[in-house]
Amino acid sequence: MKVVILLCLSIILDQANSLQAAEKCSPDTCTISNNCRCSSTTSPLLEGDAPQLIALTIDEALQNRTFNDFWEPLFFDRKNPDGNPISATFFVPHEFTDYKRVNDLYLRGFEIADGSVTRNASSEYWKNASIDTLTQEFEDMRTIISTFANISIDDIIGARTPQLQLQGDNSIDAYIASGIQYDNSWTSRSTSHLFPYTLDYLSSQACRQEITCPTESHPGFWIAPIINIQGKGNIECNSLITCFYDGTADEIAAWLHSQVNATNKAPVVLMISSNYFLSVENSVEGFQKFLDGLGSDTFLVSVKQIIDWVKNPVPANEFQTEVPERTAECNNPTLCQLTKQDDGTTVYMESCAPCPDVFPWLGNPLGSLTSNSMKITED
Repeated sequence: MKVVILLCLSIILDQANSLQAAEKCSPDTCTISNNCRCSSTTSPLLEGDAPQLIALTIDEALQNRTFNDFWEPLFFDRKNPDGNPISATFFVPHEFTDYKRVNDLYLRGFEIADGSVTRNASSEYWKNASIDTLTQEFEDMRTIISTFANISIDDIIGARTPQLQLQGDNSIDAYIASGIQYDNSWTSRSTSHLFPYTLDYLSSQACRQEITCPTESHPGFWIAPIINIQGKGNIECNSLITCFYDGTADEIAAWLHSQVNATNKAPVVLMISSNYFLSVENSVEGFQKFLDGLGSDTFLVSVKQIIDWVKNPVPANEFQTEVPERTAECNNPTLCQLTKQDDGTTVYMESCAPCPDVFPWLGNPLGSLTSNSMKITED
């Protein structure tokens, strides 16, 4: 009798899993009109020359020093070929972030995305976290950004998992439960120039050995692949700092130019960081020369704008960089002196909203527990 029950249970579970498993994608049934696209290296643009879209992405705490030293001088006042300001995507984690600077970037049209609350440095943490924990990481971070940078939560739609450590369908389920609409964590080899796609059907994107990739259907959820670049010795790398490429400013600029021109014009995601500019000699000047030397068909945009273009592709001569109209006041930022609930240490947080009771954290994104906190108003 027990054998029969176990056999029936096994059949039921297998049927449930088969219902969830994603099927092979067909472009005939998976169409943009249904917010669906197969994973493919085929351009969505049927006629004309596609623009080369590049998303500059940063996934570290936004601090006053790095804002002043790197992001403002590199990005502000720079224009795309259409005459509109460039964009980029900042995947913001919580600790050490200055929310006044998040607000500044948002008002200038840059995309603010979700980099998790803890940004835990252990890949094992992200590999083994429960769906509930993953949901808290990203849902709570959307709440924290929206509250303390005073920006619309509806504009925070993208996420990147720290260490690029996707946990397969668990990560996607957690994203969806958190209100996230696209992921930018899944890397692809430098020879596989994929365009963004949805997870309605089974992805053809290769899966790194150290991560688990989604195999179930997640209708309408977008993947924006990170296509690897090649560093010295043609090593595969996914961020500038892991490519170990150094040299003169001209050599760095030439190397970067050689990495961003895909034959099929697949969008490029460049992962940059303040550590790269601080640790690699000539990197700032080389990066500036790289940006200055981009062609007339190349546009610096956000990850969201790349996905928007895939949904509605136009030739390079018709492409217009999105210039969002935004209002989000942060006229009287406050430096909050707060207590961390887990260890009692004192931390400081620049906020566009009144200071919370305690330092916001996982499970308490509004910092609403009773604590001895102080509010310090800047002059």
